[in-house]
Amino acid sequence: MNETTTLANNLKRFRKAKRMRQKDLAQKVGLSQDSISKLELGKYRNLGMKYLTLICRELDVAIEELLMSSPQKLTIEIIASEKNMEFIRAFVEVARNFGLVK
Repeated sequence: MNETTTLANNLKRFRKAKRMRQKDLAQKVGLSQDSISKLELGKYRNLGMKYLTLICRELDVAIEELLMSSPQKLTIEIIASEKNMEFIRAFVEVARNFGLVK
């Protein structure tokens, strides 16, 4: 899998996990819906760090996650406490959506 395909697949997956439409993401980062569509199809090259950074902020992912060919191999350690249980529940739900936990 090349870098363009990896970015395309991850972008689409992360966007859908946030239940965000292409149009919504495009508006939030200052791109056209057509640009987001082309990115997700692997037809857009040389997006630039400015837009990659904005996309990552909107999707709440690290740039490494967007560019990794196997983001499911990312190890995450969470320390549970009463204060962050809501976050942990939301995290587990997202992880289930990605098929990372059963």
